[in-house]
Amino acid sequence: MTAAPHSTRFEDLLPAYALGALDGDDLRELEEHLAGGCAECRRQLDLWNRDLEALADSVTPVEPSETARARVLRMTAGVVNAVPAPRRLPRWLPLAAAALLAVAVWGAVGQVRLRGEVERLTAERDRLARQVTVLDREVILARAEAQRATQDLQVLAAPGVQSVILAGLGPAPQAAGHTYVNPRQRDALFYAFDLPALPRDKTYQLWYIAGKPVSAGTFAVDERGMASVRVERVPDVAGIQAWAVTVEPAGGVPQPTGEMVLKGS
Repeated sequence: MTAAPHSTRFEDLLPAYALGALDGDDLRELEEHLAGGCAECRRQLDLWNRDLEALADSVTPVEPSETARARVLRMTAGVVNAVPAPRRLPRWLPLAAAALLAVAVWGAVGQVRLRGEVERLTAERDRLARQVTVLDREVILARAEAQRATQDLQVLAAPGVQSVILAGLGPAPQAAGHTYVNPRQRDALFYAFDLPALPRDKTYQLWYIAGKPVSAGTFAVDERGMASVRVERVPDVAGIQAWAVTVEPAGGVPQPTGEMVLKGS
């Protein structure tokens, strides 16, 4: 027997066939048509099968509750009892059910794809938010650095600025320091060079000598042995006899107790 030619009727039967909801003459005719080598129907059937497999792989099976199971069984029994045994179900009924299932399949597949897109966009949003946070922090640091540079320049360029060179002593003979004092604003800017790094429980402390040592702040050096300290509100610029740096316990001390590594007057 020659298989029937391709038609939209066979295309309408494909969803039900893929879902296993086709029987009777429709099932026999479609299988004969497929066996006859219809390339278009075979192509569409492959598409339906792939979508059903994708849906099965992406959706976690859910065990129905006992209440839902009993309700479905009652509904099924009602349909069976309502249809006399000798009569066949209407021809359109399996096709309509298959169409509804096809819509459900396409909708579920679309939801899976959209869920993946939402997850991707959410991850991208979080990545951009972290990047913005990092950039905001860098902007804050850059602004603070620019403000410090402006203040330092004001000291260095002030009229009548006084310069004091500090020489290395004791364990750091290669070290050097430079203090610039602004007599009008009564503030100073200190730079250190080639100082060795200290252990965590130690710190460098800057002093100016005005009759007695006065702390001008503590500092740590970078990997190049450099540091800078801005000293504000120096009480008596004209009365300063010398500047010095000592090694003290972390946090600093009221009066120098450690070894002196820099001194200049």
